[in-house]
Amino acid sequence: MDQTLHHLLRTIVRVKQDAQEAPKEEVITVNETLSVAASAYEIVRNTLEYDEDHLLRRNAIRRILKRRMGEGMDRNLATNLLRELIWARYFPNKKIPERKIEELAQILSKYQGLFAGLPEDSKKGQDHYDWLLDVLTCEIEYLLDPPLVDEALTQYAYQEMRKRVQWSTKIVTEEDRDLQLFIAIHRSVLKANPAMLRFRLLTLYFPTWRKAQAGDPVVAEVEQNFSAFVETAEHQLQHPGSDSLYRLMRRHAVVFHLLRDITQDDPDAFNQAFENTQKEKIETALTRAAQERYSRFRSRLARGVIRATVFLFFTKMLLALVLEAPYETFILHTTNYVPLFVNIIFPPALLAFLGFTVQVPGKRNTEKILEEARGLFGWGEDFLVLFKMRRSWTKGALGMVFNVLYVGAFILTLSVISFILHLFAFNVVSILFFIFFFMLVAFFGLKIRQTKKDLVVVETAGGLFTFIADIVFLPIVRAGRWMAMRAPRVNIFLFFFDFIVEAPFKAAIGIIESWLAFLREKKEEI
Repeated sequence: MDQTLHHLLRTIVRVKQDAQEAPKEEVITVNETLSVAASAYEIVRNTLEYDEDHLLRRNAIRRILKRRMGEGMDRNLATNLLRELIWARYFPNKKIPERKIEELAQILSKYQGLFAGLPEDSKKGQDHYDWLLDVLTCEIEYLLDPPLVDEALTQYAYQEMRKRVQWSTKIVTEEDRDLQLFIAIHRSVLKANPAMLRFRLLTLYFPTWRKAQAGDPVVAEVEQNFSAFVETAEHQLQHPGSDSLYRLMRRHAVVFHLLRDITQDDPDAFNQAFENTQKEKIETALTRAAQERYSRFRSRLARGVIRATVFLFFTKMLLALVLEAPYETFILHTTNYVPLFVNIIFPPALLAFLGFTVQVPGKRNTEKILEEARGLFGWGEDFLVLFKMRRSWTKGALGMVFNVLYVGAFILTLSVISFILHLFAFNVVSILFFIFFFMLVAFFGLKIRQTKKDLVVVETAGGLFTFIADIVFLPIVRAGRWMAMRAPRVNIFLFFFDFIVEAPFKAAIGIIESWLAFLREKKEEI
């Protein structure tokens, strides 16, 4: 058995044993009744945030830090942060040891000098502040819930894919290949976001960072070279070949996800079956795990589409009532409710259609997964992965012609849409709102549909309908992406929750909990 695969199995066994052991020391305890209120608040708030489930806890840590860091990066902040996370049930009650408060306080102290050294009132200072906050958030999550199995899985995936990737491009130099593959594996296998990648690069460049304390030589080294390191790390994260390599690794990530599924259920049974070369038993388990993942994907997709559709419906209704309706009533002096109704209903209806028509992979995809698993285990024909950058058709004379045709198709599509809407008595504002949301929904709908690629190994070729749809809608989708990436990311609902509701709400919970503790002490004195 491969050494990294053996390490993965041993890690799973150790984590399962640790999870079954009851804490043998003082633990942090919060009031269960208040925890119900705090967790309900988080559920409501998180329905307004379009992040994947595995990022919600990390986002909560970041949010609490931003709100409380002005109070000082000390033991008090560590205590409040942990209690808020347990209130919201991001961590179980009566499970986090009290010593974690001191360990967390040491981490905060380690970062204090870095935050203090940031340039003030500048874009660079704000960028470095966000960068540091990302890294600190990830280190705190690592402290409270070490992702040991995740790290073992990525180590195994990295070593296996490193043997099989054939580099056929000069975009990624030989000295950058290992690091770019490391980043691509984390993005594809763990769905690591930029914050996690920044933390992993920090610990990769400075291996002793996680165990370091304020005043240690490595902390002083990072403080002195922080700006240069951030520039180096961001250069690697924004490498021109990074996205292409990620997409390539994404097509093979599901094999490692399924391996984790079947080993986590019973690592000893898998080890025994592997050592005895019980191919049929392992392949049956992989097939069953694939079907379960397909089913979970379908359920998760439905929940995500419903949440996004409901949010879009209420957002669009609010904008219609605040902007479109007053414009018609007070500027145009008309009462045509058809455009208003269409603009409220069409965007969420389109998003729902794009989401609910996603098809899960079939038998052919599962057979390809089994084929790759045989290659990993050395039971069948091995596979190689060729990485090469496609030729850019946006440059040169021919590229200029294609760009003109592309822009022409975009203008023609918008003109046809505007003409049709004008026939139905849409005014200028209503047409602009329709086109704006149509572009955004087309982009986000495509992103939702592409989540299926986390399960897909087999590439499917598009037919005539796909070809026509690309010509007509691809410029619309690209425009939606441009707006989504560059438009101000202000979610008025999240702003209301984060800056108006959350601070007094959490403060009230803290006061009530203190009052209940006071009453309990008085009761014990009787």
